[in-house]
Amino acid sequence: MATSSSSTSRVTSSSNASSTSSSTSTLVNDRLTFARDVYEHNTRTMLAVMNDVCKGRDATSLALDPVIANGLVRTCGVAGLKRAGVKTFYALEPGGEIPDTDESDGVVFMCRPQLDVMKTIAEHVKGLRDVRERALRARAAAVSKASKAASSLLTRVTSSRGRGGDEANDEASVEVKPLPKMTVVCVPRVEEMCKDALRDFHVLEYVELVACDVNLIPFEPDLLTLEYPEAYAEVVTEDYEASVYYVASALHKLQRDITGLAHVVKGKGDIAHKCAQLMLEMRKGGQIDEPEHVEPGVDGDSLVDMIVLLDRDVDMVTPLCTQLTYEGLIDEILGVEKGAVAIPQRAFDDGDVKAGYDDDQPIDVYVRARAHKAGKIAMRPKLNNTDALFHEIRDMNFGRACNVIRDKSTAIKEDYAAIKGGKVEDQHVSEIGGFVKKIKANIGGAGLDLHATLAKYLIDCTKKIWFQNRLECERLCVEGQELNKVMDFIEVMIYRGDEAVPCLRMICLACICFGGLPTKMYEKTFSDLFNAFGMQICLKLLALEHAGLFVDKEQAKTKARGFSSVRKPLKLVADDVDGSEAPKDITFAYSSSGYAPLSCRLVEGATRGPWRSVAPNNTGEDVLKTLPGQLFEYTQTFDDYGFAVNTKASYREFDKRRAKSAPLDGRDELWPKPTVLVFFIGGVTHAEIACLRHLAQTKHCGCNFVIASTKVFNGDTLIDTCGEDVERLQRREREV
Repeated sequence: MATSSSSTSRVTSSSNASSTSSSTSTLVNDRLTFARDVYEHNTRTMLAVMNDVCKGRDATSLALDPVIANGLVRTCGVAGLKRAGVKTFYALEPGGEIPDTDESDGVVFMCRPQLDVMKTIAEHVKGLRDVRERALRARAAAVSKASKAASSLLTRVTSSRGRGGDEANDEASVEVKPLPKMTVVCVPRVEEMCKDALRDFHVLEYVELVACDVNLIPFEPDLLTLEYPEAYAEVVTEDYEASVYYVASALHKLQRDITGLAHVVKGKGDIAHKCAQLMLEMRKGGQIDEPEHVEPGVDGDSLVDMIVLLDRDVDMVTPLCTQLTYEGLIDEILGVEKGAVAIPQRAFDDGDVKAGYDDDQPIDVYVRARAHKAGKIAMRPKLNNTDALFHEIRDMNFGRACNVIRDKSTAIKEDYAAIKGGKVEDQHVSEIGGFVKKIKANIGGAGLDLHATLAKYLIDCTKKIWFQNRLECERLCVEGQELNKVMDFIEVMIYRGDEAVPCLRMICLACICFGGLPTKMYEKTFSDLFNAFGMQICLKLLALEHAGLFVDKEQAKTKARGFSSVRKPLKLVADDVDGSEAPKDITFAYSSSGYAPLSCRLVEGATRGPWRSVAPNNTGEDVLKTLPGQLFEYTQTFDDYGFAVNTKASYREFDKRRAKSAPLDGRDELWPKPTVLVFFIGGVTHAEIACLRHLAQTKHCGCNFVIASTKVFNGDTLIDTCGEDVERLQRREREV
């Protein structure tokens, strides 16, 4: 098969072992940053669609689905959208309307192809249509009034002396603007159910549907997401498997357009297996009219050497446990939404809040707290790698991150004392200037000032008795001990007034770790939840029961989770983990319980070779069979006739690249380590990302990881998407 020149130019093999260090550095970095190519591809695709949609229009309004707005704006930026012709931006939300004062002659709705979004679009379209119909009726009434005035001489005389006729003529002469041209841009494709829904709402005739083929959105150089938060809930609670197609399509196009064909594909879970089969069908169907893939091999022609597909349902313990990395704990307590964290006003002891907010000015926006009422928002800073300090500590255990913040704060104080106490004539201007720059970068809600405030607030929260008890119960669950003590704590949570989601989260964790609840305990828990939260909780409990997350012992037998069976063979629990020190294992992310994420253990084992090597004595396949879902591994290649096929998994090329990249005599690696793309179908947590980044830095792993997922979330948001909740029910009642 012919290879693609665009892909091979990014990674070029060299037979000369004495190549220069600069070319080696480029070779290594290119394999780690193909997210840049994904970003550029998405930008070209989105701008091409917007330029085509906005062509011939003077001004266009863009209504963005909030679920994907952050990712799409990140893709091409507000400036790029404005250059394409977009003048104003709106949020595509239920109950909202594009204002009457909007003068745009075109309206674009950009969204995911989902039914509830189609209903929202129908509301907006009907709102625009009704505005124009009201204007037409007003103009018709004015014309009628003017004609009656002209038919009477007396009226004409009166109109010549008064102003009534002039007003009627003015109203009749007002030109009513035509309905703006409306376009629905579906990301990444247009589905028939969207057309059917718009037809049922009687608005299909007013809109045009267009596809925007943007799939994976890069958030970090090693993190790609589909921004599909409902993927897990749709699969396990509604048996709706649209996410299978989206994941398979995203991986197929990533390999076709960016990285080249991965040599090995392996995974665990029924949805992962369906996705792998669909990828093969897409390869076969695409050979007719699509560009050829780059063939896999050891000579650097493919940027991804292995793809690991994991169902979220295979490991539900990890997202339900409390993350104890710095970024993970921020997400657990405050919540990271659209790359930003909402810091409550009470986090500032001295009342020093961001300009524009004061105690006398009411603020209607509140923090969506995970485990407590956080109060009013003081500031909403972005959290990303542009913040050097956050980049350094984001994946550390929270205790170790606090030590780093303390050390940096002490260092700045010492520098200040040295400058203040020294003689002016003995100090260089560069030293003083460097210190001033350092101070500016760490004050005013940025840098060290920001993270010291966050750390202090998180420490105060983690010292609370409810938080300590929660960690203790999680430890008992992952160790499989003292179910009665765990259920006593859950009962206290329910009746002391905690929100429903944290209670359900702990209940689901207990059900998974202990293989379901005893029948009497299950019935009592159901009764307690019903008494505390009312009949609305029943819909969510039914959804969790259907997903196998809230079950008794008998129901658990129909869908065994197998956590207790893999706890010991995969070494999921360790003793005496000190998170404040440099980590020796991935247990640092859950240091309170000493839990090593099951998903990361599976990925770690997947890079060693066949699945049988995951557990001691090559018993990995037998051990993994106790977990839900199918186990598979194969090699992507072509047969003698050039047709796409999957064959028995071969790790020869992967092991050869890993051996070639191994550093010798303590020197830096001369060749890039193999790259493994790990796709979490259903969502991934910040702690799991931190664990995989830690594994990539260890010598025994010998490979780099690029993480892809349908969404980055935590346990609360996962439970929140399963079934209905009171807030959504009340909103639907208001809409009716």
